[in-house]
Amino acid sequence: MATIRKRGDSYQIRVSCGYDKNGKQVIRTKSWKPSANMTPKQIEKELNKQAVLFEEACMNGFISSATKFSQFAERWKREYADTHLKATTIDTMGQKIKRVNEEIGHLRLDKINRRTIQELIQSLLEGNSKHKPLGAKTVKDYVSYVSSILNYAIRLDMLSTNPCANANIPKVKKKQREMYTLEEAQLFIDKLIAKAPILYQAYFILMLCSGFRRGEMCGLTWDNIDFDNHIITINKALYKISHKGDILDTPKSETSNRSVKLTEDVFVFLKRLQEFYQQESQRLGTYWNENNFVFKRSDGRVISPLAPNEWLHKFCDNEGLKYVVPHSFRHLCASLMIDAGASVKSVQTSMGHSEASTTLNIYAHAFAKAQAMAQEAVASNFKLG
Repeated sequence: MATIRKRGDSYQIRVSCGYDKNGKQVIRTKSWKPSANMTPKQIEKELNKQAVLFEEACMNGFISSATKFSQFAERWKREYADTHLKATTIDTMGQKIKRVNEEIGHLRLDKINRRTIQELIQSLLEGNSKHKPLGAKTVKDYVSYVSSILNYAIRLDMLSTNPCANANIPKVKKKQREMYTLEEAQLFIDKLIAKAPILYQAYFILMLCSGFRRGEMCGLTWDNIDFDNHIITINKALYKISHKGDILDTPKSETSNRSVKLTEDVFVFLKRLQEFYQQESQRLGTYWNENNFVFKRSDGRVISPLAPNEWLHKFCDNEGLKYVVPHSFRHLCASLMIDAGASVKSVQTSMGHSEASTTLNIYAHAFAKAQAMAQEAVASNFKLG
């Protein structure tokens, strides 16, 4: 049976867990502090709940007072992340663990409170002698990582609340994405067709016209290309994973599995690329790595998702073109669809977004512009002066 002692403005819950091999009684303790606005009745009710949960935890071996965050984070990865999250998500979170453990890894789970999380946020924002300051979006990702671990602790009855809830994180300022104007995009295409190898002609023209993500582009195989009906199907993607290299996995979300119909002109470049590979296979013989990927290195192996960006940067420098990241081609594609009058649902489907709200949030400016033009067209039908 748990016993409760009042200690100042907090309470200590004590549970006897039997005796060790030397005959000494094993006592586990947990501190709990009520919120300032709780009534005596609410305190009594929550305190009894905490005592019951802590006793059950002790009896089941889940002893929150003895578990450090860093230890539990390893357990969370093994028991939850490795079986429920995508490899890319685990990789991204894994890059944050070292910094988080420096800040709170030594703390017991039940000692992590809202103040702890707020101090973590401030440290990430301000930086220190070892680490540079992080932006609000990155800090938000760090807190999301910590929150996921603590939510798992709640599921195991090791915690009753998540101190990351309602954390004070600075609002993320939306940056205007830099992308080509229609004229700049046409200049890029002209230079691309005139001077680039067929691999990158096909790659960037397809990206510009389809809005596919870079991982989806590199994961394409020839069985995804329907030359007769001019349809391309996305059902996998290639990702760069730390310490593992490039791995083939499912697309970003379930709705990222999609089929998109494109103009015949795009397939002309894909057909040229296919014919080029056939020539290279004959020329290189056994040195050619035969596989079904659409975008390949000079020896036939699939290109890394990072390779096109490296090539693009050099190409733009050499040709005196404005450099934009390849992902901006995706945004240009969506913006052009919106300008042409495409609905939110159509853009959502083409981009592979899981929610229409995602499409609206990302392309709010483009939709607002299209709406203004539509309203102007309506007004032009009337004589108002």
